[in-house]
Amino acid sequence: MAVVLSAMVTPAAPVWAEADTGSQSSAPTRSRWSVGLTVGSYAPDLRKLNAALHNQGEVLLQDPNYLIPRNQNLPVLTRDISVEGLSGDANYGMEGQWHWFPRMSVLLVATNWQGRVTKSDTITMSLRSNLPPVIVPRTARYNLNLSQMWLGWRYAFFDRPEKVRLFANFGVFGFSTADLTMDALLKVSEAKTLGLNFASISSTEVHGSAYSSRYGLGGEYFLSKHVSVGFHANYVTGEFQRFRVSRYFPSGFSELPPLPPNATNSLPDNVLPTNPALPVVGDPLQTAQVDEPRETVEVVHHPTNVLLSLDGWDLGAMFRVYY
Repeated sequence: MAVVLSAMVTPAAPVWAEADTGSQSSAPTRSRWSVGLTVGSYAPDLRKLNAALHNQGEVLLQDPNYLIPRNQNLPVLTRDISVEGLSGDANYGMEGQWHWFPRMSVLLVATNWQGRVTKSDTITMSLRSNLPPVIVPRTARYNLNLSQMWLGWRYAFFDRPEKVRLFANFGVFGFSTADLTMDALLKVSEAKTLGLNFASISSTEVHGSAYSSRYGLGGEYFLSKHVSVGFHANYVTGEFQRFRVSRYFPSGFSELPPLPPNATNSLPDNVLPTNPALPVVGDPLQTAQVDEPRETVEVVHHPTNVLLSLDGWDLGAMFRVYY
């Protein structure tokens, strides 16, 4: 009777412990929590955006370089500076992992990637109709920042506790944001001839958000009970359907001296092309083919919204600590 009673009051072992002791391929018993740092490369599909940045005549209508004040010396092919495609830095990330079952984990992943490109040239500008044209150095800068977060799970199809683990990643519920900044920096330096020496900066900021997902494989090798190093290879999918202007800073020439009282325009008004409408917060980022069949006329052909794709491979190394 004593033996029976003893068996009845003895507490049952936790499910986690039973799984650990009953399987040689279970997760380590030391902890169900871990945090990992990742670094690697990411190559989102930016072909549509890069085509608009590279091909002269195919412009981003909200690009401040395309929106530089018009004059007879600035045809569309001059304003639309041609740059190489956006190239990215390393893709940095952090992972939080909870071992739900011995072979299955719940993940929260956050990553950040930046792509940038810069191009410098010189343009000829007419600052005012009664002043001679000046040659102005220009620097165009484009910076794209992608932040992504996924909630998903990981399944270990090969597991040797505290030695080696290979797993499949499933990041089904993802949310991504994108911030594109386009800048035009102009430096007017005519101190000797015109008494002018100032800089002008115009900028357009565009923001978008999208749902995304990722699927892939990975593995880790344990250096000790609490530390491992590993790798991952994931394919990310998603597309920004809404990519809209969040802020616009027009170029200003506040240092330009006032027009003399007796001055008259030396150029007829019909020589200077009209300026396009400036970006407004909420406007979609658009690309279009633009040409100038006549000197003072600019034709914009079929503007289309820019759809920024997230599709691409995310490859990286991982350093993980188990608590």
